Amino acid sequence: MGDLQLYTLVVPQDSQSGLSAQLQQQLATAGILGQDGGIVEQLSSEPGDQTITGLYRARYAGKMADELEELAQASGFDEIPLAGLDEATSKDGYYAIQDADVEQVQPHTTEVQRFDLSLTKKGTRNDHWRALETNRRQLDHEFGNSTSPVRVGVPAIASKVQWYNPEDQARAPASSIETRSAELGDVEIYDVDDGEAAVGTSTPTLLYEIAYTDEELADCRVYDTLGHGSKLDANGDLQWQKLFSTQHDFDAPIVMDNGRIRLRLDEPNGTLEAEEWDATNEVWSTVGLEADQPSTVELFDVDLTGVAMVRDQAQLTFDVDGELFALDAIVNRGYDDVQFTIPENENGPIDPDLEDWLSPIASTLVVDPNASKGLVARNEVRR
Repeated sequence: MGDLQLYTLVVPQDSQSGLSAQLQQQLATAGILGQDGGIVEQLSSEPGDQTITGLYRARYAGKMADELEELAQASGFDEIPLAGLDEATSKDGYYAIQDADVEQVQPHTTEVQRFDLSLTKKGTRNDHWRALETNRRQLDHEFGNSTSPVRVGVPAIASKVQWYNPEDQARAPASSIETRSAELGDVEIYDVDDGEAAVGTSTPTLLYEIAYTDEELADCRVYDTLGHGSKLDANGDLQWQKLFSTQHDFDAPIVMDNGRIRLRLDEPNGTLEAEEWDATNEVWSTVGLEADQPSTVELFDVDLTGVAMVRDQAQLTFDVDGELFALDAIVNRGYDDVQFTIPENENGPIDPDLEDWLSPIASTLVVDPNASKGLVARNEVRR
């Protein structure tokens, strides 16, 4: 049996020796992408459910265990894919994590961690469409006043992309308006206004098919840098921690990343920086915000308010010449800029120094697609 992948987590093949073929005996171990190690145990489960259990034995075992525990508790990751990485398996499908038990095995080291995950199957590609739901909302800022196109992104590798009206089940083929390159894969951009015209609703849904193991390639991510300047260490292993929960405690800078733009929020040093993906040279290029920071502006607080698969959000509080001012920052899948908006209980306008500082990365669009990723049962769409 080949490797298994649970959203962004991978079960290495060399740790699966001795897998049983019996339906009521599920054997698995979970690793993190780019990491090896684990001990497989045999557990019983109900049909349709899966239990993933094992040990992490690695330099980053503590970080890896924290990632699993956060993923299990996160509200924005209710229906995640589990599948064979290189070939299909009988376990392939969409799952919800029902329970997670993570513990440090040896008190004197964090490099051995035991985990147990209980998964409940939500469906498969055969009985569900992947869905990108929209729920447009107005933004409040001074970076521009564009109202269209209201863009949403779908991985370019997806197929059978169609607009869908969940109220009357109307459907229509969807055509992208642009293809954008991201770090891990291209993204097709669609205009929500086209969807409204096609299926007659202001909140159209995009339905599509995509391989389970391709789902995470174009999705948004949030990282806790743990004080490391670069994402990978000298061996090419991930040293930043993948962050899935808004309750995550962080003392180092965090990074909001959609594969096209990275927003590095450095609360400890009162600043922020952005990087843009250079598809030609396949490198990240620094925008230069930190070097151009006005003397009157300091990043005072970072409050992570939303972590999900296609949309991440944080409320940033700035000290602007002795006055505190809050601004929400939104990173959407496929976007090459950041959407900012003045929160409902904050008084505008944005200070000119703050506005000028953020303008190189700020979207001029005053409409947020407010997209979310889910599933739609095929029997709801079926004629």
